[in-house]
Amino acid sequence: EAGDRVAVSAGVACGDCEFCRHGEEPMCTSFHILGEHVRGVHSETAAVPAENLVPVPDGVDWEVAGSASLVFQTAWRMLLSRGELGPGEKVLVHGASGGVGHAAVQIADYVGAEVYATASSEEKLEYAADVGATHTIDYEADDFADEIRELTGRRGVDMVVDHVGAATWNDSLKSLAKGGRIVTCGATTGGRPETNINRIFWNQLEVIGSTMAAPGEVDDVLSLVWDGTFEPRIRETLPMSEAARAHELLENREGFGKVVVIPDSEL
Repeated sequence: EAGDRVAVSAGVACGDCEFCRHGEEPMCTSFHILGEHVRGVHSETAAVPAENLVPVPDGVDWEVAGSASLVFQTAWRMLLSRGELGPGEKVLVHGASGGVGHAAVQIADYVGAEVYATASSEEKLEYAADVGATHTIDYEADDFADEIRELTGRRGVDMVVDHVGAATWNDSLKSLAKGGRIVTCGATTGGRPETNINRIFWNQLEVIGSTMAAPGEVDDVLSLVWDGTFEPRIRETLPMSEAARAHELLENREGFGKVVVIPDSEL
């Protein structure tokens, strides 16, 4: 209704195909994402399907509501529904300073996994440790695959969360223990890495893709954001008139967490 406090869940499904009818909306045959495949909400006003709105409780800051939905739902489905991460498992999270990365660290820690996180500076690694990483690796200073082998007694980790793509893919496979799995929701450095298939079948590895989340998964993870269990870290808050600067922060990988833009009329 008019006046309700809501956030946007950006994945749009048809609701009628075989996947939607089985509650797997992210696998919808016509699935698309607001802001990626169609115009999004990078504006002061926008029209979106009503089913893409989720209620935001009173007391939750708009900066939290605006920054949490996409990254936490993506990480939740990828780690838990698709990857089935469990207590006591070892998981390597790449790009722990980014949106999905810092959400994945928190979710992995929440389920009782031992979290290894990579980032590109000491400051970012300190933030990663603060949100749940047990071990941190500066990937610009060290070979993360070598570090993982050393930290795990040459065993490797049970899961790698890799949304980086070509730049990390082969070393991510090297970092896995026998029977391990790599989960991916993106490929920011390129989607066509060379892959050592021999390593995959000999070590009996799994490669698991994941995109966004089903409505029930969105509700589950956002309830933990709203009650403060998970916290979207916000590196910068800017007016929409400075959207170019907001994009620079992301493109130059400055800081830790999310960048929020606010309509100038709200400032």
